[in-house]
Parts: sequence; structure tokens; C-alpha cells
Amino acid sequence: MKKLIAAAAAIFMIGVSAHAQIGVVAGLTSNTTNIKEAYSDIVENQSVTQYHAGIVLKLGLPLGFYVQPGVVYEMKGETLKNQIVGEDVRIDTKTGFLEVPVQAGFKLDLGAVAPYAFIEPYLGYAITTETTTEAKDAAAQAIIETAASGLGLQLNTTNSDENKWDGRNRLQYGVGVGAGILLLDKLAVSLKWYWDFGSLYNEDGQSSLSAQAMYEQAKDNTVSGIALTASLFF
Repeated sequence: MKKLIAAAAAIFMIGVSAHAQIGVVAGLTSNTTNIKEAYSDIVENQSVTQYHAGIVLKLGLPLGFYVQPGVVYEMKGETLKNQIVGEDVRIDTKTGFLEVPVQAGFKLDLGAVAPYAFIEPYLGYAITTETTTEAKDAAAQAIIETAASGLGLQLNTTNSDENKWDGRNRLQYGVGVGAGILLLDKLAVSLKWYWDFGSLYNEDGQSSLSAQAMYEQAKDNTVSGIALTASLFF
């Protein structure tokens, strides 16, 4: 019996390895789960500053199922409106995560075209971040810059700042669901909705006016959005 199980497992692994493909993925990301708003951001406004790129390993399973682990650099963003020293401001933050997604899906093979659907849990760690703060007018901008200087605090955050991670949760995890079309078993295009489950900010180490203002609004918020991805398999 043990030999039979071992033989079946070996045959299964050979079958999986025979259907393994290395792929490169790249695409655009929007920080909204509303597809109309995402289309406006990506296509109409052409103000895309969020993107993703990486490598994946696609493992074919029986009955049309597959598993696709990967390593992806994902630039995510969030825009919040708040008040700093009584002035209305817009705070934009961009954070780059090194993520490990594991996509599990099913494809319907129709010959040259194969539609597919998937679920994709992921784990990520932030490696870059920057925050910019913009007031509604020049006078208000001058007020908050003066306030930050007077308090000995920075207003914006760049990747060169030693304290850029103060008040931030660098570890993120979440899940995505989506669908796509695979052409000739080589080129795929997919659309994915994703949700981070980890909070953006915590109470510890707030060292800038922007970080504190963002914490007050974002302490209970998580990042979510839509990702459009093209994949090329070899």
C-alpha cells in the first residue's frame, strides 16, 4: 500500500513539473475598488504612480486547477484628507512592498483561449515609503510648514529619512480575487480586486505632522484597490 501511494505521489509530481511555467508579471494598480474610478485614474487621468512587477512559477494541476506562487514588488498608495493646525490638507502616501502572493485558480481550456478565475492570498513587507502634504492654497501650505519647523518636526517623509517608518506597520497581509484570459498558454491579462487586512498606522513613534494626521484618520483603515496585470509565461 505504501509503495502504491509513493508511486502515485511520484506520478503526480512528475505531472505537475511537466506543466510548470516561469512567468514575468507587470501591471498597474489603483487605490480604489470602484472599477469606474480605477478606469478614470489609469486611463483618463493617466496619473498612475502605482504599479507592480515580479516573477511567478505556475504549476499546473489536474482538472484545470493551478497554483502560482511568486515574488512581486508592489507600489501601493493612499490619499487622505485631514486637518493640520486647522488647515485642510491632502496627504498622499506611497509605499513599496515586497510581496509573496500564492495564486490558486481554475482555467477553462477552450483551445487557444482559456478564461480563468483565482483567489490570491499574499504576505508583504514594506521596503520604501514617502509621504507628501499639500494644502488647498499657498498661504495654508506656508502655515503648516512653519508649524512643523517651529515644533522641530518634519512635514513630509522621504525614503532617505531615518524615521520614515515611525508609526507605520511594515508587515502587510491580505487577499485578492480576480479573473483573466490566457492566450496560447503564454500571455495572460487579468483584473484583480485586493484587500489588505493589516492597519496602515499605529500609535507608536509619530514624528511628523503628516504621520500624526494620517494616523488619526487611517488608524482603522486598510488599503484596498484594483490591479490590472499582464503575464508572460515561458
